[in-house]
Amino acid sequence: MRIEVDCTRLRRNTEAVVRLCAPKGIEVVGVTKACCGHPDVARAILAGGARSLAESRLSHVRRLRQAGIQAEIMLLRLPAPSEVDEVVALTQVSLNSQVETVQALARAASRLGVTHRVILMVEAGDRREGVMPEHALAAARGMADLPHIELAGMGANTTCIGGVLPTRENTRAFVDTAEQVERCLGIRFQTISAGNSASLALLLRHEMPERATQLRVGGAILIGEVDSTGDWPDALPHQDTFRVTAEVIEVETKPSVPEGRIAPNAFGETPHWEDRGPRRRAILALGRQDLQVECLVPARAGVVIVGASSDHLVLDVEEACPAVQVGEEMEFRPLYGAVATGMASRAATQVIQAEA
Repeated sequence: MRIEVDCTRLRRNTEAVVRLCAPKGIEVVGVTKACCGHPDVARAILAGGARSLAESRLSHVRRLRQAGIQAEIMLLRLPAPSEVDEVVALTQVSLNSQVETVQALARAASRLGVTHRVILMVEAGDRREGVMPEHALAAARGMADLPHIELAGMGANTTCIGGVLPTRENTRAFVDTAEQVERCLGIRFQTISAGNSASLALLLRHEMPERATQLRVGGAILIGEVDSTGDWPDALPHQDTFRVTAEVIEVETKPSVPEGRIAPNAFGETPHWEDRGPRRRAILALGRQDLQVECLVPARAGVVIVGASSDHLVLDVEEACPAVQVGEEMEFRPLYGAVATGMASRAATQVIQAEA
């Protein structure tokens, strides 16, 4: 199995995102976490105009630094207390919600003799990281006066676990919270980090609050989609930046319903099978151990994904055009989940097409 990425298309997508954000004075932080900090991906995003990079894992940040990437890097995932020394050594800014963790970052920054910037994350409805809005002021007070720490601003996140889309209302409520904290503390934040790729839809609808200064953008650059709604198919130039290919290892006609007593499969699932009669099926040398197969879109007309085990992907190819043959390679467009898991997979061969 191979996962291929075209860095020229990545750069063009980044340029399109930067053009969209620039009129509102919003800086673009290019998120490379789905590509595990691949240096060529990072360079393409920076060449496209991203001001800085963002990563979730320190191992990925180390990879970028070892490759000579000198750009500012934001740590997206809340720092673990055990990592604070490396966080302040490798990154310039981190997203935080826990006062005690920022206190530990302050001690680590003091030992290193640097100032580390933090962005206080506030819940915007998605129920991932962030303090509840009513607790934002207390958290900000606990971070604002720590030595070697700069409370640079506040941030919010949506779509990532609860599937909550950013709207004019929930983004405005977050900005209102940030402005209330500013008034109470007598400061003005440098950064209002208003969201991620999905928040580009607010710009396209002309609904982004004026105070927003930053978006953390990964998925839109990588796969050319603003969000999962499909409402903005032409907002970005390339939805074909990545490609997955795998070899066909079996083609047989089989009944479409399993025979025998059904129990949960190897992944704890009890699938439902529709009886469509005998169907021509193909098996590919690709499985769940390679990437998230549910996030693959077949490139060939008439091909339907039936299911997958650890190392086998089963396709219905009865209506495939052209017909599928053993030994040929089949191609798929990976969505974000397949990119993130495929680029992290040791079993996948990565092919990086450098800038043209």
